[in-house]
Amino acid sequence: MQMLMVISRSSLLEDLLALLASLGVDASTQLPNVHGAGQDGAALGTFDSPHTNAVTFAALEEAKASRVVAELEAFRDRCAGLRPGGRMPLRVFVLPCTQVV
Repeated sequence: MQMLMVISRSSLLEDLLALLASLGVDASTQLPNVHGAGQDGAALGTFDSPHTNAVTFAALEEAKASRVVAELEAFRDRCAGLRPGGRMPLRVFVLPCTQVV
């Protein structure tokens, strides 16, 4: 099993959840309004940096995780083409996952 950790701007959360649902991901956990800074700048929820991020976790079998990652890459590429500079505040990480309880 693999844990997908998707970090994006909070404004993308609704679209991401719709995409995940269309791919058959029926269980996930969302952490909205997360603060941080990275390659796409700061997201601190402050006057100077008003954006916030969201983190979505989903535990998936390896084959399904690979398919979801490929679709998230395609989503990122489509959205990046619409943004000035072609950058998209979306990162996806895959972590080993073992359910113990």
